Amino acid sequence: MTPVHYSDEAEKALTELTRDERAAVADVRASLELDPCRGDRRPGYDPDVEERVLRLTTQETQGRGVSVLYRYHRDMDAVLITWLIIGP
Repeated sequence: MTPVHYSDEAEKALTELTRDERAAVADVRASLELDPCRGDRRPGYDPDVEERVLRLTTQETQGRGVSVLYRYHRDMDAVLITWLIIGP
């Protein structure tokens, strides 16, 4: 299992989510422990780190759409959720 952590910014954004939106993000976090290469890959500056984004729809969150941006470091086998972008 891959450890998954939130950045300080992502933890702050969690407080702005509704209960259902937080539950959807928690489901994403749990799924990243099993499959850290989900979502769309984004260009990054570090060749050892994959930058990825998972976009949650309003149907998945029962509220607003939420984009979960994270970094997966293969050598460390660890994920850092860097940002939660809340939007329509």
